[in-house]
Amino acid sequence: MQFFLIAFGLSLLLSLLIVVLAIKCGWFLNQHDLIGVQKCHENPTPHVGGLAVFLSFAVGCWLLPAEAQTVLLPILLVAVPVFAVGLIEDFTANISPFWRLVIIFGSISVCFFYVDVDMSMCQRVGVSSLGFAWTDALLSYPLIGLAFTLLVVGGAVNSVNVIDGYNGLMSGYAMLSSAAMAVVSYQLNDMVIVQLNVLLVASLLGFFILNFPKGKLFMGDGGAYFVGFILSMIGLVLVGRHAELSNWFVLLLMMYPMYELLFSIYRRKVINGTLACQPDAFHLHTLIHKVIVAGNPDGNKVWNNSKTSPYLWALSLVSIVPAVFWYDNKIALIAWACLFVVVYTKVYSWLID
Repeated sequence: MQFFLIAFGLSLLLSLLIVVLAIKCGWFLNQHDLIGVQKCHENPTPHVGGLAVFLSFAVGCWLLPAEAQTVLLPILLVAVPVFAVGLIEDFTANISPFWRLVIIFGSISVCFFYVDVDMSMCQRVGVSSLGFAWTDALLSYPLIGLAFTLLVVGGAVNSVNVIDGYNGLMSGYAMLSSAAMAVVSYQLNDMVIVQLNVLLVASLLGFFILNFPKGKLFMGDGGAYFVGFILSMIGLVLVGRHAELSNWFVLLLMMYPMYELLFSIYRRKVINGTLACQPDAFHLHTLIHKVIVAGNPDGNKVWNNSKTSPYLWALSLVSIVPAVFWYDNKIALIAWACLFVVVYTKVYSWLID
């Protein structure tokens, strides 16, 4: 897989270049870097690691075999506005959550109506089935299917951004989830989806080396939105290509960030009575850092930051590993999703007390 080595090498090279330019020339830095209750680093750090991931992924796309290119290229083109609006936010910190959501919803809508899972124009890229007769009957109506797809995929895109809080956390989770999808694709003998996931892992890995554990470079909104969008769309394409797969498989893979987002909205709106989009310092990863990792006030702040991520990687495996073993069993997937909710909530309650 030559495209893996090229995408990885390019991602690493571009990540190094961004870090060097930030140190030597002050590029890619802004005055908003250390502002906000969710910030957990001491020195200004470039937040445009997503640029390295996006460019290496795009170059890798052109190196894929023709069939894989045919599947990925339309999705990549539709992902450009999602990445762009996040990247502009990284530079300016001046785009409201509303307009970012509008752009994300627009790209999802284009995918739903104009992109097909295998270019046969027979099945849209979207959530069209949940495995129950009454839900599937509702989702068969295009507007209802679109609304549900916007809710699920839009939530997934934003949720991946929400967990981008500590060195290696989001990129590590994304690589685990993508690798799990590649394993299932291999078991289904779908080498196209294997190649797409391998390309995503390669593009993330080069960035990951600069992000974890030293925290020399951060992903930023652009990269997080892009990774969440691509991960969701590859998952939906995989399900659309194989009748034995359920959309619950993709939901279980994305369970950690999506439940983090839902729980955060509940906590802010219902418990605290604040805006759902209001940043705070009460995410699960923040509590783990405060309660478990950073108990020693004299500890190295960067290393304490990085020590937080493995706890969340382990938690994400509570849903990712079962998704690999029970990918074709709808009831088992739903049961594991419920179990994850219980585990997450119990851990959160223990930490907050």
